[in-house]
Amino acid sequence: MEALGTGVLVASIGAAVGALYLLQYLYQQRTRPGARWFMGNIVSVAVFCLVYGVALLVFDPTLRIALEAVSFVALCFMGPFFLAFGLDYTGRGNLIDTPIFGGVALVPLLTTALAATNPLHQFVWTSVRFEPVFGLATIDYTIQSWGVFALLFSIGTAAVGSLLLIGTILSYGPLYRREATAVILSTAPPSIGALVWLFGLGPVPQLHLTAPLMLVHVSLDAYAFVGTHMFETNPATQRAAERSGLDSLSDPVLVLDTEQQVVQLNARAEALFSSARSKALPISLSSVLGVGLETLRDTGEIVVGTENGGTFAVSYTTLRDPGDGPVGSMLVLYDVTEDRQREQQLAVLNRVLRHNLRNEMTIINGYAALIEAESGVSEEQARKIEVASDRLLSIAEKVREFERVQQREQQPVNLTVSSVVAEIEREYSGTYDDAVIERNVTPSTLQLRTDPVLLSMLLDNLVENAIVHADTPQPTVRISVSEAPDETVAFEVRDGNERIPDVEIETLRSVDETPLQHGRGIGLWVVYWCVQKLHGSIDFEYDDGNVLTVTLPNYPG
Repeated sequence: MEALGTGVLVASIGAAVGALYLLQYLYQQRTRPGARWFMGNIVSVAVFCLVYGVALLVFDPTLRIALEAVSFVALCFMGPFFLAFGLDYTGRGNLIDTPIFGGVALVPLLTTALAATNPLHQFVWTSVRFEPVFGLATIDYTIQSWGVFALLFSIGTAAVGSLLLIGTILSYGPLYRREATAVILSTAPPSIGALVWLFGLGPVPQLHLTAPLMLVHVSLDAYAFVGTHMFETNPATQRAAERSGLDSLSDPVLVLDTEQQVVQLNARAEALFSSARSKALPISLSSVLGVGLETLRDTGEIVVGTENGGTFAVSYTTLRDPGDGPVGSMLVLYDVTEDRQREQQLAVLNRVLRHNLRNEMTIINGYAALIEAESGVSEEQARKIEVASDRLLSIAEKVREFERVQQREQQPVNLTVSSVVAEIEREYSGTYDDAVIERNVTPSTLQLRTDPVLLSMLLDNLVENAIVHADTPQPTVRISVSEAPDETVAFEVRDGNERIPDVEIETLRSVDETPLQHGRGIGLWVVYWCVQKLHGSIDFEYDDGNVLTVTLPNYPG
């Protein structure tokens, strides 16, 4: 029996030591939502366990009763502190400043005053007597109405705090599940021990088993706060995001905690960043977007290269709890792909008008002056005027194509690819008598679901560029179409021309046209914007001629 008494004593002191260790860790996290209130709970645990453990060795009546009073009061403070923690941690910290919670805090404070003056009124306990067991200085007394109320109030407020954490598990899924579950379970052993002692249900009613059971409480709390880093992120961030209308936003939204970790994405963001769905939250922002928050805020934009991607403007909002404390941030991404493409198109058109049209008009004016100065006009001079005029007409036609690409809404239909390519062959074989168009579609029955107008415009400009830039009188253009393993369709257009200058390709890939980077023609721009509109890609190679490969998705349906 004395061994049992020693076990109770050691467990009580051990719980106090564990609580002090946990308190040291919590102090480092004191700025986190709920941390200070949980520190108050752990201080109460440490005081209760340490004082009760020491009291079991004290046989002086006066000192023993004083230590019992201290441990009793500490027990009454645990529940209100735990409730305050639950409120603050789950984003309801504003309720702590209300008169209602003031009434909650008043109960343990009034209990302290009543316990200190209990000999005068005996509202808390009466009939204190020594009844040592297992060699310990245990005492027995009758708890009065206020004492019963104060203990049940502490257990009840702890239960409410646990319910708040249960709501967190149900609302926010697995993100806080382990931590919240551990903290909820940690309240059960001491609560049961307190109820057993309060109503004298145990075989040794004078022995307060709540103290040794606190060892389980402290161990589970240590797991939650140290083992799983519970304060690294908290539900207050998501509650603040919900109040900002997260669910009502159709744009991609990412919710970040104070450590710049993504703790929540709406459905649109999950579709845009499919890689984030396969990872357990929280995850770093840079692993989702490829850049950190500071870079994102400096640039104000991000380019997402996924199937549903594009160019997105970034809106940054600080999330605050009801007490106006920062608990994280929210990033809203606004799709500005079409706006940026329009800016790019306008930049190109401006460059074309200022450069190409000016040059062509210079040629026309120059030869017009020769016509005026000379009585006769050579065939070569007349031909140059004619060619320059044709180029101007071609530029005007391309400008109209720009507008068609920009304004057109995709209307995907099922196409037989060999028919589309055959139509391109017929058109250019008739327009350019000397041109040779070779085609090969594998398989010959290959179907593609895409927008027919944009596809035709794309192939038309690829073939036309290959013909008009040829250096031979009989240009040959080879069109090969095949289906890739990923169900995309690749269109390869080969010519025998000189390599397309790198500056032409870099111009397409740059954000805008600069004075040092302007295309000789705008046919490739039409191709590029058609590819963008169809969510495809274009690659440039050279193999005894230019090889342009356009890969397009094959939309289901």
